[in-house]
Amino acid sequence: MEHALADILREERTLGHKGDGNWKCVAYNTAAAILSAQFDIQVTADNIKNRVKSLEKFYGIVSDILSQSGFSWDSSTQMINVDENSVWKEYSHNDAISFRYKRITIKLG
Repeated sequence: MEHALADILREERTLGHKGDGNWKCVAYNTAAAILSAQFDIQVTADNIKNRVKSLEKFYGIVSDILSQSGFSWDSSTQMINVDENSVWKEYSHNDAISFRYKRITIKLG
């Protein structure tokens, strides 16, 4: 469902439903309606807002890790690479620990 949400939000962005860094209500409502129909579940605009907040936090953590020296992205494994384990140990913030061996399959950005 995350991949579908990301695709919907990319489309909503191209339609101009994101301005001044925030999503417009129409984007949340559209995403909720599409996901509800696509997955035959009840999804609300508030569910979408909360998921977007989580994805933004996720993106921020991954971006921060990749901006550090010694880290890189491996597109074949869809994982963050680290030059040496000591680099990871020096960096490892509590929020980032789970990303050490995590595959990231959702296209961010």
